[in-house]
Amino acid sequence: MKHITKHILNVLSAEAAASPRKRKNLNLHDRMDDTVQRLFNAIEPGTYIRPHRHGYPSTWEVVYFVRGSAVFLVFDETEKILEHLELASRKPVYGIEMLPDT
Repeated sequence: MKHITKHILNVLSAEAAASPRKRKNLNLHDRMDDTVQRLFNAIEPGTYIRPHRHGYPSTWEVVYFVRGSAVFLVFDETEKILEHLELASRKPVYGIEMLPDT
C-alpha cells in the first residue's frame, strides 16, 4: 500500500519550486510502459504546460487538484478555445476526465 502524505506532497512541491520548469512529478506506477500511469504532479506558479493531446495510443486522462488551482483550456483543431475552466481544490470543479484525443 502506498501512502500519500502531506509531508510527501510538501517535499514534492518544494522540489518543483526549486526546478527550472517549476514542476515535478511523483510516479505511483511501477514502470513507464504500464497501461495506466498514475502520478502526482506538483506544478508551481510560473510554469506553463503546452497544449497537447494523448493521441497515440489514444488514451484518456484524469486530473484532480488536491491543492492549489490552474486554468485548463480545451482547443479544437483550429486552436479555437472550446472550454475554459478554473480547476481548484477548493472550488466546485476540482477534477476532470478527458476523453481520448482531447
